[in-house]
Amino acid sequence: MQKYVELKAKDLSKRAITLEPNKTLYDARNAMLRYNISRIVVAKDNKAVGIITEKDIARFLYREVPNKRLDEIRLDQAMITNLITVDEQKDLNACAGLMLDKEISSLIVTDSKGILKGIFTKMDVVSAYAKHYAGKNIVEDYMTKKVHTVTPDETTHMVLTIMTTHNVSRVVVVRNKKPVGIITGRSLLPMSALFGPDTYDTIRKAFLAQKRERTAVPSGISAVFLARDVMKHDPITISKDSDLAEAAQIMIRNGISGLPVVDSNDDLAGIITKTDVIKALV
Repeated sequence: MQKYVELKAKDLSKRAITLEPNKTLYDARNAMLRYNISRIVVAKDNKAVGIITEKDIARFLYREVPNKRLDEIRLDQAMITNLITVDEQKDLNACAGLMLDKEISSLIVTDSKGILKGIFTKMDVVSAYAKHYAGKNIVEDYMTKKVHTVTPDETTHMVLTIMTTHNVSRVVVVRNKKPVGIITGRSLLPMSALFGPDTYDTIRKAFLAQKRERTAVPSGISAVFLARDVMKHDPITISKDSDLAEAAQIMIRNGISGLPVVDSNDDLAGIITKTDVIKALV
């Protein structure tokens, strides 16, 4: 029986890009662009005191202080302070379980004295799985079989309704049972030009609060966009009998978070995501 390597948090940890609490959102934005990252750890005296992400910056600007410039807002005014940290000696399986339990996409790594040692994300976990766990599982055992789908001519009103009702971040576009496209939150960015930069998040929260789909979507969206207008065409797929490590490798190489799964007839059979790969480690 094959023996698989036992990894710890320190094996996945990468150097965290940090800023001090008195720096601004402008500084954070520049650092994210410079290092091509989506989060900054806010640190003081070599200890993490907060974290700020791209989404946090957008949310803070558009909802809290829309009239202020980025260089007028300090990080300690916008950062998340309820941090989830792990000791560098914590094993990967436990870290994966913590990510799932807390529904978070990154973990800050510290030593036994609480000194910041680094950070790793879901993608780092998926990368570790691809490298060290080949041959352990197949896609079919961990894929989500119930996939939320629409046809190319369906309205984005319906896409948004599905996403908000079922709290999913992607919808597969199918024609004759075969996947021809995929729509994610990022796919909906064209609507932001017409309805505001936080269109999707605003719609989702309004829908969940009101429980009435017709009042949650801005008037006119369905007349402007169809699924085929915003979907990513010809999505990368994987067969259900493939190695789960192969699916993980495809996600890493293409910088994507999910793959439609097909059967021997190339019909849609499920979907596999980064979260599903992480579940295989728990």
